[in-house]
Amino acid sequence: MRAVRRVLFAMLLAACAARPAAQTRFDLARRVLEDPRDVPAHLALAAADEQPRPSEAISELEMVVNLGGPLGIRWHADDRARLARLYVARAKVRLARGAASARADLDKARSFGAQVRVHDDVAATVALAITELRHVDAAVRAQGRARLASVAKLPEADPAWSAGPGPLGAWLWSIGARREAYEQLAAWHRAKADDPALANAFAIAQAWWSSEPGGPVAPPVAFTPPIEPIALADAPFVAAARYAHARFPGAPDEAALLAIARAFRTEPAVADRLARDLVAAGVDASAGHAAVGALFDALGDPSRARAAWQAAVEGSPEPLFVRGLAEAAARTGDGSAALIFATQAAAAWGDPAVVWIDVGNVLERTGLHVDALTCARSALELAGPDQLPRALDLAITASRSLGRTAQADAMVLQRVQAGARPAPDASDPDAAMLAYRMLPTAGTAARMWVASRAHPDALELRVALLAALADDDPRRATLVSELVALAADPDPERALAAAYAVSTRGR
Repeated sequence: MRAVRRVLFAMLLAACAARPAAQTRFDLARRVLEDPRDVPAHLALAAADEQPRPSEAISELEMVVNLGGPLGIRWHADDRARLARLYVARAKVRLARGAASARADLDKARSFGAQVRVHDDVAATVALAITELRHVDAAVRAQGRARLASVAKLPEADPAWSAGPGPLGAWLWSIGARREAYEQLAAWHRAKADDPALANAFAIAQAWWSSEPGGPVAPPVAFTPPIEPIALADAPFVAAARYAHARFPGAPDEAALLAIARAFRTEPAVADRLARDLVAAGVDASAGHAAVGALFDALGDPSRARAAWQAAVEGSPEPLFVRGLAEAAARTGDGSAALIFATQAAAAWGDPAVVWIDVGNVLERTGLHVDALTCARSALELAGPDQLPRALDLAITASRSLGRTAQADAMVLQRVQAGARPAPDASDPDAAMLAYRMLPTAGTAARMWVASRAHPDALELRVALLAALADDDPRRATLVSELVALAADPDPERALAAAYAVSTRGR
């Protein structure tokens, strides 16, 4: 009887996981739509999609896992191995951008029998630890410290992880975990250790923690991308694609994003189809959705952008994606949602003021002045010397928009003190722009042009100069090419401003 039961059991499993006769992908997709519980169709569709549409293959196999059955998951060993391979592949894409979700992918892959490389395993643990160390919550940061300590002795580890609070604090500052960096450097300082480099790092961290105007700040990294000639008619789409491609490591190919941008100009429905194909063609659907969200941000379609960012967050709730969703919600006029998402993103960002300022600026431009002022208040409470001028600018602008003139005037002096800098030279971008605004002539426009040649990263100057020049001025082509290049700036606010300038003034 036991032998008979084993045979019947094997036959039952085979029947449950039996594959349909050879069918086209269209037929399989139709079967899944007609009957979402059709396990053989899901499995066949996943097998067909593994190479051309890997993220959809993951979705089909996860559906089979979720459907389960009285005797367990109804699949074969090759289906199980396929999902394990896809999880490993997706984890590697997520590791490229430091996503904490890579850890869960590798764990799931291992549970389905995959052999995970030690290097990838350590990298995933470190990515999760960094995400936790950037958090504002002390308990979450403690988890990150413990996670980092668990790999600190491995050959792949950074020496700073086990070298004491001073070197650890400097490393933490370099990866954006500012609160934890300050606490580690403060512990080093209390021990009265002597190291000039660490003493400087502590001074910068202490100024950030105390929000001291005029305190020491780390020098900004100038972004000077290579310039290539761009046809004026194509420049808005190139700028949008470049902006989306540069938002995070491992983003989809710029050429594919450019195809969507060009289609959107005349056939939005075709652009939507191309966007779906782009997402499906990558193993990490979240990355595809995020890039599409950024692309529609730059193309000026906030509804499409918000839907794409929402899909990205649902797949992988990374701070970068949540911040994108917060800004997209702000552009749709949903201030309440924008504040909720901004709170989530700021808590995990490492320097919360950055998120509050950028989301607040979007809310202010959208006309949601009260919500923008709410962001400004949070930013002012948390901003260090490097972000304080920007926080004050937002607070002043939002206050004036609400008619709170006295409140705005009271912050102007603080803004002057926070933004104090050496006297400008003859080619200073701000001085050149001010001269043109006071007396718009060919001479002051020429001064802006000279200043732009001396300062290749001066974005506001290029935007102002592009607006000042006549349509037939030959210098416009150079400015448009430079702004297209600046659309790849690591700072998303600057990059998007460059893309907008090309779209609105560069044609």
